[in-house]
Amino acid sequence: MNITDKYNLSINSANISKLENTKKQYGNAKFSIDENVQNKSDNNAVSKYGKDFEKKRLRQVSEDFEALMINQMLKEMRKTVDKSGLIDGGMAEQIFEDMLYDEYAKEFSKTKTFGLADIIYNQMEKYV
Repeated sequence: MNITDKYNLSINSANISKLENTKKQYGNAKFSIDENVQNKSDNNAVSKYGKDFEKKRLRQVSEDFEALMINQMLKEMRKTVDKSGLIDGGMAEQIFEDMLYDEYAKEFSKTKTFGLADIIYNQMEKYV
């Protein structure tokens, strides 16, 4: 391994640690789905904590999925709105709008206005 390979390796591990910190800090729905796959220790949760723990996890995953679906819907709706070009915020405005719609989706999911999480939960509860 030469010095270039070591440098690239350290950059990659630094990026990975930054992603992990971002995941912990923001707890976005996209990340929580990844966490459910990563946490292999939670597979023993049924024997440890019982069905109540699994039902709480199922509720959280259902809400996360609903937030993800609402977020996609809002993004597609935003594409249909014409930009006037009078005030162009550029990349910063686009990032802000993405973050804003992420928060809208989370709030919609928490208030249960759409009901998708309840439907998913009721269907999947049978298998817990």
